[in-house]
Amino acid sequence: MNLIGNGMLALLRHPAELRRLRESPGLITSAVEELLRYDGPVQRTARVASADATIGGRTIAKGDMVMPFIAAADRDPAQFPEPDRLDLSRSDNRHIAFGWGIHFCLGAPLARIEGQIAIDALVRRLPGLELATHEPEYRQSLTLRGLKTLPVKF
Repeated sequence: MNLIGNGMLALLRHPAELRRLRESPGLITSAVEELLRYDGPVQRTARVASADATIGGRTIAKGDMVMPFIAAADRDPAQFPEPDRLDLSRSDNRHIAFGWGIHFCLGAPLARIEGQIAIDALVRRLPGLELATHEPEYRQSLTLRGLKTLPVKF
């Protein structure tokens, strides 16, 4: 739900990319990956360090609680050239919207397919789709990012 809502909001706010997807529906797979990176549903997580580690010159001791911000990592300029630009054909898109390693989301394949089907259908079937508000309202959550509603006109 949040992938579809956040993704459609991003597309509606970037009409050139929306037009690109309409003209090249084969981009839907890479488009969903980019939408996950650009404004993913999960913003942060929490972990307990299983061993001492040093990251960016800071030491994390075994047993310390850490809160990685997934959304910030997915906008890291060291990983993504022009990280604040929505690019539906971004080729090297190793985002962590679904986590990583043993913490990878088991539902990721289903979420990807749902996003591809829903976003493709909305883009194809509603050519006049546009935002009905410039300030959509988000649900209150520190971990998940999703809209309460997405008012649109078509």
